[in-house]
Amino acid sequence: QARNSASIIMLRISALVALVAVASATVYFEEDFSSDPFAAGKWTKSSWKSGEMGEWAWTAGEWHTDKDADKGIQTTEDMKHDAISIKMPQKVSNKGKDIVLQFTAKNERKETSFCGGGYIKLLPSGLDQEAFGGDSPYSIMFGPDPCGYDV
Repeated sequence: QARNSASIIMLRISALVALVAVASATVYFEEDFSSDPFAAGKWTKSSWKSGEMGEWAWTAGEWHTDKDADKGIQTTEDMKHDAISIKMPQKVSNKGKDIVLQFTAKNERKETSFCGGGYIKLLPSGLDQEAFGGDSPYSIMFGPDPCGYDV
């Protein structure tokens, strides 16, 4: 009986180790916004559309569970162009490997008809971050593109 229990435990541990080995990955970039992203100059606000660019804030927004832990970056003005970027600490190649990009977007304001995207773009190295905008080259782009009253 004890030997069977030990065998089952060893099988479970082996299965867990195998799952962890399969699920392990290298994280090349991660931003949790635990510190002010603008104070250190980590994030670059674009001036691509001079006079038409919106402002950004470091906030948990109106809907949050923990005011400090839930902070992120938020656009603060309606009907403006918004573009912001950060350089990855190193160049990354996914040649022969899968790549996973993930982010969270929270649209809080829905008073009127709303159209606008909350995209993430994987940009090439050497891009002029202050000129980053809609026509800038990118490798991958995805994200929500809500439009209408039911967003």
